[in-house]
Amino acid sequence: MDAMPPLRPLVLVLKFFLSQRGLNETFTGGVGSYMLQLMVVSFLQMRHRTDCATGVRCAPNLGSLLLEFFELYGRDFNYGVTGISVRHAGSYFQKRSRGWLYPQRPALLAIENPSDPSFDVGKNSYQVSTAKRAFQHAHARSRMSTLWNDGHKTFLQ
Repeated sequence: MDAMPPLRPLVLVLKFFLSQRGLNETFTGGVGSYMLQLMVVSFLQMRHRTDCATGVRCAPNLGSLLLEFFELYGRDFNYGVTGISVRHAGSYFQKRSRGWLYPQRPALLAIENPSDPSFDVGKNSYQVSTAKRAFQHAHARSRMSTLWNDGHKTFLQ
């Protein structure tokens, strides 16, 4: 947590977000705490790699990070073929390469357990597609709110 200061507040907000929708418990098919932490760690690692590659380093704005998380896991991430690994500064892999592509549930989010790379943390979260839609909806609502506020300001000027 010292290396990633935004980790704790993002996980807490997202845990509450999922809890409000009944999607925060693995035994009911939701996104459990450990899986959510790995998702956020992967997101922050990817964000750090992007910042290093572009040479742009901004102080983390938690609101922007939350919206970017919603965008990644609600809109951009390909759950059908891509898995997540956080062991080597965050990376992605083809689910098929590990045998983690389950034909009966192709949209599961595959996440490698960093302490046991042969274990898929996401394989029991069968409601992850519902969580994905919640993330997608939250991202879309934030965009609509921004557009409405920008348009409203222009109208008032």
